[in-house]
Amino acid sequence: MQPVLAIGTAALDIKARLARAPLPTTDVPGRITIKAGGVARNIAENFARLGVPIAFAGIMGDDSQARLLIELSRAAGLDVHPLPRSAPAPDDLYRLKLPDVLPTATLNVVLGPDGRQIAGAFSGDILDALQPRDLDTLHELIAAAPAIICDGGLPLDVLIALRERLPEEAFFCCNPGSMALAPRLEPLLDRVDLLTCNHLEAQALTQVKVDGPAKLISAALILVKQGVKRAVVTFGARGLAYADGERSLYQPARPVNLVDATGAGDALAATMIEALLRDEPIGVCLQRGLAAAALTCESEDTVAPTMSMGAIQQRIKLSTNSHE
Repeated sequence: MQPVLAIGTAALDIKARLARAPLPTTDVPGRITIKAGGVARNIAENFARLGVPIAFAGIMGDDSQARLLIELSRAAGLDVHPLPRSAPAPDDLYRLKLPDVLPTATLNVVLGPDGRQIAGAFSGDILDALQPRDLDTLHELIAAAPAIICDGGLPLDVLIALRERLPEEAFFCCNPGSMALAPRLEPLLDRVDLLTCNHLEAQALTQVKVDGPAKLISAALILVKQGVKRAVVTFGARGLAYADGERSLYQPARPVNLVDATGAGDALAATMIEALLRDEPIGVCLQRGLAAAALTCESEDTVAPTMSMGAIQQRIKLSTNSHE
């Protein structure tokens, strides 16, 4: 099997875990960790941990953060292709205004004692420096990949250029990455085989306020009407909705001992894509995706180091037994 290809955001995740509730104007005890992150990169690492050949391509800075990110990613089994920053065209006024030196993207997250996110900030200006012609170095990987994954961290003109280069038979999966970036995916929707997004990203794409299972399903159905072949809309502990051209359904989330939900959607996406590539029934795809998300929520890492097909099957078995 030729490697699946993920193109998009790579970032360092800097997480501050508070031991007690935050207090204004002062610090509180806690613990800080640095892990590899980024939506497309996270999806790629989950693939690697499932035993699927995977290549990842993304733009990074010329700094120690990039070197650490590459080292951690390769150690996890990824074939990493750093995309160097190239000089913008003379008429590219936006990219010409970007600083000459830009650091590798970082995500800073503050988690409360219960593992829920209190605040977060993403620094990713370097992602905007990527240009359509930078995809030229990935020509052979794109042409051979059975599946290609991207996120909304890619600039709009790069996303459009990627769409134009997609082989007709390639399975194409997208994830917005954030509510603010979701509109970038609109020109791609009628080519997307699987869109995975959370309820806020779905709101940005459909203008439907998602506040429960019924609206989750409505948002997924609207995404299908917009051209998406399969849509998954997640709502944290409230579960997810799925829709395609033939059906729509709601699935409750798996019970978890929450440690950190960061990356749960990326695990769900990778596991679902892997199952779809094997032509598994959609019920099996969703079951595996929810189990992978639960495993991730119970890990301090953005990608659970215990992630494997065996761990997913065991999680499904435990969940099934608990409902009997």
